Amino acid sequence: MGVARYGYARVSTEDQVNEPQILALQREGIETIITEVVSGAVPARARLELSTLLGRLGQGDSLVVARLDRLGRDTMDVLALLRELDAQGIRVRILNVGAETGTANGRMFLTILMAIAEFERELIRERTRAGLDAVRAAGRKLGRPCSLSKLQKIHVRRLLDEGMSLRAVALLFKVSKSTIHRVISA
Repeated sequence: MGVARYGYARVSTEDQVNEPQILALQREGIETIITEVVSGAVPARARLELSTLLGRLGQGDSLVVARLDRLGRDTMDVLALLRELDAQGIRVRILNVGAETGTANGRMFLTILMAIAEFERELIRERTRAGLDAVRAAGRKLGRPCSLSKLQKIHVRRLLDEGMSLRAVALLFKVSKSTIHRVISA
């Protein structure tokens, strides 16, 4: 059996499109392209389509992706996958950076890129946490505003005290039962 080249394209949500990835893979001459809608946070082996594709790959085959982050967001997971494939004689080619795991330079370059990407994600998380902490420290409430006004909340409590069910009160105010439950729990 000859050497095969497989493409893998992934988006995280149904709202996203993977056509740019597919076009890049087709321009590279890849005919068999596997697509998937799954978060990059899900480990590579836990993704159904990627896992199935990895089972098809054999020594000398290539896995081609448009961008490194399509394989995943977790540096250790992606590096483990790259090492595993390299040990099996399977090359991974990343189109947007022109790197391939079949060479020492390619492996080093990909390792550095993954470390930088993870560092950037951690910085974003830290900035987000700091921003949320600042909002809390300023005494502002996070999240959506309540669906009910202060007067409506008083009315809700009175109706419940009079024996009306949570469901009936929720229907009356056109909100969910959990909203009514939060009113009485506050």
